[in-house]
Amino acid sequence: MNEIETLLEQARLFFVQHAPADALRGAVPAAVAMLVAGVGLSVLGAKLAKFGLTAAFVVLGGAIGSRFAHEFDFPAAICVAGGALLIGVIGYQTLRLWVGVLAAVVFSSFVLGTFGYQRLVPYVGQFEQHQQPSIESPIAFSLPTPTEQQAYRDRTPRQWAEEFWAFVTLKDASTARSTKALAIVALLTGLCLGIVAARWALILATSLIGTALVTTAMATLLTKSVPASYQAFQNNPGLAGIGVGGFLVTSLILQTMLSRKSPAKGESGSKV
Repeated sequence: MNEIETLLEQARLFFVQHAPADALRGAVPAAVAMLVAGVGLSVLGAKLAKFGLTAAFVVLGGAIGSRFAHEFDFPAAICVAGGALLIGVIGYQTLRLWVGVLAAVVFSSFVLGTFGYQRLVPYVGQFEQHQQPSIESPIAFSLPTPTEQQAYRDRTPRQWAEEFWAFVTLKDASTARSTKALAIVALLTGLCLGIVAARWALILATSLIGTALVTTAMATLLTKSVPASYQAFQNNPGLAGIGVGGFLVTSLILQTMLSRKSPAKGESGSKV
């Protein structure tokens, strides 16, 4: 198992261990729903972002108002309506802030993913070898106890990540420091770009998230319906990369066209 497969296996274990049992049994319906959501986000994510965010805040405000009415014994209808109105206005007026937060998360994930692929992934193989008993020296070799073997098999992805990070820090402290510094800079840069150029940040962020959802959904559906497809894509990663890249570019073009402001309104295209 190479480094990328090891990371994917840890991600799979994380999902299996934390996802509800119903989600595991209904993988195909969940993948279909994810596919629909991904396509919708890839095509109309930026255009409907303001409406979607405002609607989400209205629902949240209504829930808070209901809780407020129950807590202080006030009329429920008035509290729900007031909470929906107040929180909805807050969400509408702070759209750029939330776009900045979304852009910060997406941008930092992309930057750290690229950096991690170049600097951290090579350590995965060393870490896995370090975790297994060495048989190079017959004198030093000793079989792990059944308890140790079971603990090794039952490690959660969080435990694996913590142990891996400790291993990297021990092996190369400069890489660990660089990762933390890069994460902070990427978060702040993404937040700034999202606030300053909200429209473009929305287009890029929703296109990336939508593409990720569609890719995950398609991989799940193909694996369930055509089990050999997973190995086929592993043998031809370039073909899969072309498909994902083509979908992302198409999403970017469509969203740029659909979210364009009408010149008759006299508004700048950079506004949301």
